Amino acid sequence: MSAPTRGSRTAAALTALLGVGQLGWAIGGERASTTALVLAPLSLLAAAALLRVNCLESRLAVVLVVSAPLLLTLLALSIGLPGQPRHAFDAATVVGLALPAAVLVAIDADRRARSARSPKQAPYAR
Repeated sequence: MSAPTRGSRTAAALTALLGVGQLGWAIGGERASTTALVLAPLSLLAAAALLRVNCLESRLAVVLVVSAPLLLTLLALSIGLPGQPRHAFDAATVVGLALPAAVLVAIDADRRARSARSPKQAPYAR
């Protein structure tokens, strides 16, 4: 467990924002998504864990939860989801691509900040 950095706080806030957006999309009217209904609570839990603990496991959970909608959006744009035509490129798609990408950038910034603080030593050194 390490102290929270600016990158981890940013990643937690963006992941929570992604979870709230997914919750709104899951409950939303004509284009309701069951995938968003499943990922919304997971995103919110991962964001809370990252904000509270900031350990390897919470960062891994955030990366996994954020990678799923990013990959699904790319799949929907390129060839379409199974049984559905390709998705049109609109404002929701831009947000669906930019927000998870921003979370991954914030996680990388957290990694860089933590490695700059820790002393350089050989792997597996005691």
